[in-house]
Amino acid sequence: MPGKNRNKQLHLLDDSANEQKRQEALRHRCNQHRERLKKRDPQEIAGFAAMSLQKNNDSSISLSGNHLLETYTITWPKLSVIDSAGRPAKLVKEALWLHYLDRADGCSLTRRWVNLSEIGGLFYQQAFQGYCGDELAEAWGDDVEGLREKCLSTGGWELSEPGDLSIEWRVLPRLPLCLCYRLPAGSKPAWATILFDAAANHYVAADVAAVSAKELADKLKP
Repeated sequence: MPGKNRNKQLHLLDDSANEQKRQEALRHRCNQHRERLKKRDPQEIAGFAAMSLQKNNDSSISLSGNHLLETYTITWPKLSVIDSAGRPAKLVKEALWLHYLDRADGCSLTRRWVNLSEIGGLFYQQAFQGYCGDELAEAWGDDVEGLREKCLSTGGWELSEPGDLSIEWRVLPRLPLCLCYRLPAGSKPAWATILFDAAANHYVAADVAAVSAKELADKLKP
């Protein structure tokens, strides 16, 4: 028993150390994005990223846009990310927004849905399908009405295709995602996958796209 308790304590210490390293890496990444963004024209950045730009009473500038159902504001030139309640955004959201602004190049969306591998995520595709599409299909089965209601409550809207149920979201102003869901048929179980616009890699890297889709998939679970 003492040995098991010690192993558990060591495991918790490892988890804590890994999380601390992850947080430090995110902060470093945010600082890198800020340094690059400060050298650019905020009006150009807002245009490329489809963000609104406001000139404030104190002569400062801010950019704003939606992440699913929440509006975020990015101050200029500090590039602080503020949530809809006026508080500093969580570090993961801060990193997401700064990455998006840094990478956005204004490329037109194609309206052609592709899987993760086609936007540079071939290495992640199999695992991504498992923890997003496969888990959603297993969780919802033939309850397509329940899934539809859940999707709409998270800010999605229904498309006519592909699949028996197709829902689109704007995770970021120019980062649409699409859930394609097929009902069970005969011996075939339900099937689901999350797709991306073919131009998604002009706005986020493949690993960031995967993380964003995973976060959305977790919100859709019953």
